[in-house]
Amino acid sequence: MSLNLNWISWTADEIDNHADAALASKRAGLDAVFSVPDDQRTFANTIAALEHADNTAADIQQELDLLVNVHPDAVIRDAARVAVDRIEAGTIEMEYDRRLWDAMQAWVAKNETLDSVDRKLADDILRDLRRMGFALPDEQFTELKRLTTELKKQEAQFEKAINDWEDHIEVTREQLAGLPERYIDGLKRAGDNYIVSLEYPDLHPFMRQADDSEARRELATKNLRKGGSENLARLAQIIGMRQSIAKLLGYASHADFACDVRMAKTGATVEAFLNNIIAKLTPAARRELVDLIDIKKKTQGLEKRAPIHFYELSYWGHRLLKERYDIDSDQVKEYLSLATVLEGMLGVYQEVLGVQFVPVADALLWHSDARLYEARDGSHVIGHFALDMHPRKGKYGHAATHPIVLGRQESDGSTTCGFIALVCNFPKPTASDPSLLAHDEVETLFHEFGHVCHALLSGGRWQRQNGFGVPLDFVETPSQLFEEWAWENAVLNRISKHYRTGEPMPDELIKKLQAARHHMDANYYLQQAVHALYDQRMHSLPLDATVEPNHLAQMYRDMALQYEAIDLPDDAIMAAGWSHMGDYDAGYYSYLWSRVFALDLYSVFKPHPLDAAVGH
Repeated sequence: MSLNLNWISWTADEIDNHADAALASKRAGLDAVFSVPDDQRTFANTIAALEHADNTAADIQQELDLLVNVHPDAVIRDAARVAVDRIEAGTIEMEYDRRLWDAMQAWVAKNETLDSVDRKLADDILRDLRRMGFALPDEQFTELKRLTTELKKQEAQFEKAINDWEDHIEVTREQLAGLPERYIDGLKRAGDNYIVSLEYPDLHPFMRQADDSEARRELATKNLRKGGSENLARLAQIIGMRQSIAKLLGYASHADFACDVRMAKTGATVEAFLNNIIAKLTPAARRELVDLIDIKKKTQGLEKRAPIHFYELSYWGHRLLKERYDIDSDQVKEYLSLATVLEGMLGVYQEVLGVQFVPVADALLWHSDARLYEARDGSHVIGHFALDMHPRKGKYGHAATHPIVLGRQESDGSTTCGFIALVCNFPKPTASDPSLLAHDEVETLFHEFGHVCHALLSGGRWQRQNGFGVPLDFVETPSQLFEEWAWENAVLNRISKHYRTGEPMPDELIKKLQAARHHMDANYYLQQAVHALYDQRMHSLPLDATVEPNHLAQMYRDMALQYEAIDLPDDAIMAAGWSHMGDYDAGYYSYLWSRVFALDLYSVFKPHPLDAAVGH
């Protein structure tokens, strides 16, 4: 099946028309299933037909969802967002049809023999229908449908508010002391002042290296208010609706409902997992914090120790890194231009996985920054992916892998290849320098491209069994597995080259980088665990309780102080800008849970990291 790129140039009117086409396709597919007499039901005309009924609508919805997140034109983004909302609402309206449950029950009664792949598809569809409330009485079923429709709307608005959020500080040239010239050259200007935004390439270097403590405090405070109070109120409504759905379905909390289809199975299991991690990390994290307090005291010539404030962790952590390991992160960046890292990384993946990635010349995508590649296994095309690497106004602000088309087998036996977009926000090139990456950004790139390969190479027969179809608490395993390659000598030699001289990264610098790998790890993983626990607790509130926005904000401030010994400002509303709460609800723990499996898997690769036999 050839790659369709027509959707990239759709106008607002065309987007609206294709939303109609998506719904019409879904309607036709469901009607075909409903028309089958009960005594003639088979896997092919019922289960497989239900799965195929989603294909066209899913492709259109995923294409539009990407436009929402990456298109440079706000008119197109807004039109695509309205269309996605309409498709979701229309799909809910069509799927909450009792005839669907009746058709499934009639098929179940036939007791058809299936292979393991088809049996899993049937079991998953039946499970999902039960979670949609089909086993409930009519009144509760109708209420669950209403809640689901409204929940989808609010989740979309929650993510929109984060993507559209813009804030910044203005600083003088003097307030940029401590930052490299290439960073300063890349900042936007406001007259004689410089604009430091909340975009990753602005925010993180500033928090690590700006000597001006007050400017860091101002920027960090704005970041803690990302999304705004209205979005915090929206999240409270979202959590309330999730809890109401869980109650209708007989669960003790939304956390239990969400975890029931994951490896963890219950919210209690997740909490126990996180509490165990927190207990083990806390002593080491406190020792790290004391190290930061001591270097602050020494550097500032203080008579006694002073606490580390919320806007100082990154700064003093970076100062300690330079002192303890004699490593200059800006020097490391000089060897890690995005172009060199990409070329080397793609080579590593190709070698280990036995595939080829071929650039598609002159492909017109949604922005000039985006590049298209073809994935091949010999002469056989197995999929496509696009790379969109730099921030811009209105674009999704983090790093994420967006499925556009998920690979699958069609009803006629043909195969549709996957198409995946990797969206990142790495520094833009300046007039004098290319895009240069910190090593943690290199890790991010390896991580996200692991998702791309998982989706393209998983080879599922059915769309819902594609790479992203695994339980949420496993989905981060392949991505975190491939992070490990970014630390190997052989890989660092491939992905590094000084952007001016062309010299490889010196062995001495590689050794320093590797020696510093676990610097401040206890605090990093403690923060991850606390975020995950916060997510679980938000989604484990009493089912009948009113979810108050201020309570959600205070809960996080209290947990940061209790577990991390960090006192946040009274107006901090971190969850309002936490995009994971749109689609990783009661699931943020999955990063830590999956990491256990990733490190175990990497132990097989560790002796020979580039061994293609192991990769295959």
